[in-house]
Amino acid sequence: MTGVRLSGEEVALFHEKGWVVPRWELPRKLIAEMRREYAGLLARNDDVAPDIIMAPHQTCGSMGVRGSARWLEFANHPGLVAIARQLIGDDIILWGTTIFGKPARGGKETPWHQDGEYYPIRPLEVLTIWIPLDDVIPENGPMRFIPGSHRARKLYSHSWLEGSDKTINLVCDPEHFDESTAESLLLRTGQVSFHDVYMIHGSEANRTERRRAAFVVRLMPATSFYDHALGAEIGKKHPAQGYGVRPLFLISGTDRANNNFTIGH
Repeated sequence: MTGVRLSGEEVALFHEKGWVVPRWELPRKLIAEMRREYAGLLARNDDVAPDIIMAPHQTCGSMGVRGSARWLEFANHPGLVAIARQLIGDDIILWGTTIFGKPARGGKETPWHQDGEYYPIRPLEVLTIWIPLDDVIPENGPMRFIPGSHRARKLYSHSWLEGSDKTINLVCDPEHFDESTAESLLLRTGQVSFHDVYMIHGSEANRTERRRAAFVVRLMPATSFYDHALGAEIGKKHPAQGYGVRPLFLISGTDRANNNFTIGH
């Protein structure tokens, strides 16, 4: 597995557009294991809305989810970590996972946004790994990216949009992007996407008979600091996210910031 690498062209594409889908793919057997583990997760958490299940890798359920260590193993897959090293360096901390369920006949819309609007990481640098558990087709609510929207390395203004029909309510103000340039992320199971934290993205609702679930892994370079105190402040507006109590996992290298693990993770 140490031979897994992005080509020079793939690395350049990531920096140019803000995301990349490598030619390398996860083994089909592993995807089947993820799907079985997801079925068990849903069964254990039938009181949690399946559109967003936070931190399934935590067995302690700090955000009310009864997860399992198996998701942490999936997130630590050597191929994923090898590619992450190429994109954000050898020193990497895993600080979050999410499963977006996008169930059939009603999976919620995710409005245009930047992930970093929420994150208590300074300086803000995060790599998101997006792993489909089902094939993503144009009709079942694929993720859509605004190419190049990450290049300014800045967070644009967002406004609060009410409504329980959305997975999030902080929406990027429309003057910052041209929706007509959006590109859909269409993937078959086994393929994986890596995208930048400053990328403007979103997805439409799923009104088909086909679920569109995805396992998402959040990594940060260990040169940045995860500020739990700031996370607790952010958590006052977004309590379900648990940013003030996130455990951190060093999955590669060392803690270069030298202060991420002072609270005992």
